[in-house]
Amino acid sequence: MSVKKIIITSGTYQNRELRLLVSFDENDKPIDLINLDITRVGEVHEATVEKVLNDIDACILKLDCGEKGFIENKKLKPEYFLERHSENKLVCQGDKFFIQISQDKKGSKPYSCDFMPNPSNDCKNQNFISYYIDNFSIEGYEIVSDLPEIIESDLDIKPYYDEQVSLWSLYGLTSILDKALSKVVYLKSGANIIIEPTEALTVIDVNTSKSYCKASAMNTNIEALSEIAHQLKLRSISGIIIIDLLKVSKDHEKELLKLARELFSEDISQVLVHGFTRLGLLEITRSRIIAPFKA
Repeated sequence: MSVKKIIITSGTYQNRELRLLVSFDENDKPIDLINLDITRVGEVHEATVEKVLNDIDACILKLDCGEKGFIENKKLKPEYFLERHSENKLVCQGDKFFIQISQDKKGSKPYSCDFMPNPSNDCKNQNFISYYIDNFSIEGYEIVSDLPEIIESDLDIKPYYDEQVSLWSLYGLTSILDKALSKVVYLKSGANIIIEPTEALTVIDVNTSKSYCKASAMNTNIEALSEIAHQLKLRSISGIIIIDLLKVSKDHEKELLKLARELFSEDISQVLVHGFTRLGLLEITRSRIIAPFKA
C-alpha cells in the first residue's frame, strides 16, 4: 500500500479534540491513522544515561523532554557523545548524546531510541510528520492541511481554507475512526473478521457470515488476510496476533502462509509469520512503532 495523500487536521470525536494524520492510498483507502498528540516517533532529543543495564547490554535514558528512553549499547558511537565520563567503557551513567525516538512507549515502558550522531538544527526540530514523510511516503504524494502551524511549516503543504465544509468532514474522519475502533470488519464477500485485543495478545476470528455457501473457505481466507494486513497497520496493532482462519487443507495452508508473508512485507513495522499451530491457528508477531489510536 503506497501513501498518495496525507491529511493533517483536527476535529472532535467522542467529546475529545484530536489532531490527526491520516494517509490514503491511490484509491482513497485509509492506510495509517495517527493521533499526533500521542506519538513522539521521529523526535530528536538530548539524552542523559540514567542507568546502564549490563545484563542486557542497554541503557535507560532521561530525555530532555522529561520522558524515559531505552537504547541498546550496540547502537552507541562514543566519538559522537556530547559528554563522556570514561575512555575505558563504552557508556557510563551521566554520558550525554542525541537520540531519535524510534518506537512509542507501551504503558510505563520507555520510548525505544536510535543514536543520532551530530544532528543538524533541522533534525533537532524534526517531529512525527516530517519523519513519516521521509520514511513512509512515496514520490508524488500530496499533503493537505487546515492547521495554521502545519501550513506555515517548511513542509510542502496544500492549504485547505473552505469554511463551509471542514477537512475532517470532507474525508469522513468520524466514519474512519468508528470503523477503526469497531471489533467487526465486514468483507465484500459478506464474510467478516472479529478483532479482539486482550492484555496479552490480539485474537482475530474469520467468519463466513453472509458468504456461507457463496464463497470457498480458501477465497474467504485470502480476502480476510488482505483486510487483516490493512487493519493491523490502520489500528497500529502490535505484539502477538492469533488469526483463526477458516479450515482448509495443508496445501492451502502453505499457500496462505506465502500470501501472508507477501502481504505483511508491505508493513512499516516488522511482521513475522510464525506458521499454523496444531489447532490450525495462524501465529504472527508485529513490532510496535506507533502508539495505537484509542477512544
